[in-house]
Amino acid sequence: MAKVVSSKNRKKRRGLKIFLSIILLAAAGAVLYGIPPSLLDINRIIQSAASKIPRNPAGFTPAASVLRGSIYDQRFNELAVSYRLYTLSVRPADVADHQATAEALSQVINKKAEEIAGSLKSSRQTLTLMEDLDEHQAAAIEELQLPGVLCLPVETRFYPAHTAASHVLGFMGDNAGLAGVEGRFDAVLSSRTVRNSNIPDINFKGQESLGAQSVDLILTLDLRLQRQLEQLFREYLAAQGMEKGMGLLLEPGSGRILALVNQPSFNPNYFWKANEGNRVNRVYSHLLDKDLIRPILVRAAEIEREGIDGPPLLPETVAAPDYGFTEAMLSNFEHRLRLYDPVSDNWEGGSSQDNQEGREDAVTGVQVGATLASLVNGGWRINPYVVDSIYDHASASRFYRSTTGVGRAHVLDPALSVKIRRNLFARWVSSKDDKILYEVDKEQAGQVGSLGEYSTQRLFVGLAPAIYPQYLLVMAVEKNEIRPQQQTGRANKDKTISLEQLGRDLLSYVTQNPPQLAQGEAPPPRSEENMRQFFISKRLAATKTPEEIVAQAATMPSLRGLSLRKALQKIDPYKMRVRINGSGRVIAQYPLPGTSLLGMNECILTLEER
Repeated sequence: MAKVVSSKNRKKRRGLKIFLSIILLAAAGAVLYGIPPSLLDINRIIQSAASKIPRNPAGFTPAASVLRGSIYDQRFNELAVSYRLYTLSVRPADVADHQATAEALSQVINKKAEEIAGSLKSSRQTLTLMEDLDEHQAAAIEELQLPGVLCLPVETRFYPAHTAASHVLGFMGDNAGLAGVEGRFDAVLSSRTVRNSNIPDINFKGQESLGAQSVDLILTLDLRLQRQLEQLFREYLAAQGMEKGMGLLLEPGSGRILALVNQPSFNPNYFWKANEGNRVNRVYSHLLDKDLIRPILVRAAEIEREGIDGPPLLPETVAAPDYGFTEAMLSNFEHRLRLYDPVSDNWEGGSSQDNQEGREDAVTGVQVGATLASLVNGGWRINPYVVDSIYDHASASRFYRSTTGVGRAHVLDPALSVKIRRNLFARWVSSKDDKILYEVDKEQAGQVGSLGEYSTQRLFVGLAPAIYPQYLLVMAVEKNEIRPQQQTGRANKDKTISLEQLGRDLLSYVTQNPPQLAQGEAPPPRSEENMRQFFISKRLAATKTPEEIVAQAATMPSLRGLSLRKALQKIDPYKMRVRINGSGRVIAQYPLPGTSLLGMNECILTLEER
């Protein structure tokens, strides 16, 4: 009984305490309600107290963070670089003379003193007067020693090549990498401490971690070749009235990707303007009909069956269909080549997207590239890769990809692979320019609602030189239509650029202008030209007119059939760069009519005399 009474007493005391607490809180609220509003501004009180701590009244915040690491191509051309900008903030409560402060700041930020003074007088909270100040402007403001004025550092990412290699680079948002190399190696580029587990393909020379300063990435891409491939590819698509395609240029012996293009593309500086389709990495995700490379696989399988001392391969006109191979026999050979294996890479977009459906009637562009490379490089299946090395600023050292590598496997007998390389592409060798050129189309019919849909896939494979290929080029395009394309004389005339000719031109360019590695181990100082381009773009973006904003949200008008003069007049409001091929009237355009112009900054017009 005593225990029950004690428990009741405790409950009464607890209830009394709660009641008294409520009364005290209510009384405190009433007292605070009578205090002048200026004293209730807790944020201002704290800031005012902080301002009394001995420090510079204006200028940079201390201990600015290390900038995010840069990304370079193999010649040390900047592909992604970070700049430190500054935001001008003012605490009006700490400004003794609003007019004098406004006049001093107006000399630095090119803003009217009356406008600045009005902002200071109308606000009691900390306000932002201007963003995107450079280091010189921030230093000039610091020298003024103005109470209550601060320049806060802000890091901004810039992609000087704009749309070039955008699918490889990816993009950033909220100070974090979200896609491509930026996303896959966010921990490497943004952290002061980089562990080998963050980038296992790189040889850390026995060390477990690097860092204390920024770490840069050096890619295998060659920006010069990348731009050449993109330009030729866009011109081809425009001439054919197509929008979508992919291209991959690599070294079959090493797996180094020299250029990789996906169309349509996007500008990572304004990635939010591009729709989801533009950001699709078609090299790794778009499925191609396996029959496009069936002739090559069948010939390779027959050469292997005959062995090293076997007779020469018979012509197709004499041999049995598919050289007597059944589907099961051919499938077995494809699996030994690992045709359907996911092609993982050390950047985002590899195995996670590769032929997700696990189909054996379709392959991706990168699977085609990896498989064909193994047929000409001594039987080695090598996963193509784009990250070549890293540069650690703390130790001033460059760390390269591991020589043992990952994703390397022998899929053919070394001796037999030499015979395959010499005989496989004999029928597709262009002796006049020492190249292997293979092009094939595949048409398919499907159904979209009550209408039929017709799809044409076109694949090109090129290797150079023909005897011992050093470069492998794979390109693929696809066109979908509700009805079959009419093969009229005009349609044939429009196809003045063939995919084979495009491949031939690009292979000639790369053999005449082979990729060159950068001189030295350390990246050069930051490019002043790129920095100037960056600040110009920031200022232009800040001063866009309403007409320009509306134009960017518009769709591409139809220009076909117009004279060049009228076409340029019609496209002028959209403020796009225009590339012109030929003369006469417009017969093809890119982007196509009706395409959203968000993220588009270039138009290609193909002209022809009537």
